[in-house]
Amino acid sequence: MLESRKKSYNENKVVTIIGPGTTVTGEIQSEGTIRIEGLVSGRVQCADSIVVQESGQVKADLIAGQVIISGQVQGNVYAQDRLEITAGGKLIGDITAPRVSIAEGVLFEGKCQMKPPGQLKPPTADKPASTEEASAAKK
Repeated sequence: MLESRKKSYNENKVVTIIGPGTTVTGEIQSEGTIRIEGLVSGRVQCADSIVVQESGQVKADLIAGQVIISGQVQGNVYAQDRLEITAGGKLIGDITAPRVSIAEGVLFEGKCQMKPPGQLKPPTADKPASTEEASAAKK
């Protein structure tokens, strides 16, 4: 019965592309998959998948059903279903996801919190995802 309610994510059905040479600053919200090949600063929230390509550079919190990182991300990542960091990926920030796949040789610096789906609460826009980030902001 639980399997029938499980949402499937499709990283190949891209509805938004932030191409190479493009810089976006601010908050991005999308129902469909977002592919990042350029530079993004701020916050990215997606109901489906966020895919950071090898050329992608992100200085933002990422919140999605599924997150795949092949480029560079500096920020916290919240995935409702899974997070994958491929061999060329780099993540500096905290992870919250029920399933995590990190390839050999990846640079990951941060904390990882894994709980079953339904026990994870997505961060809200007005409060930082980690307490360390909040204390650093006060300094």
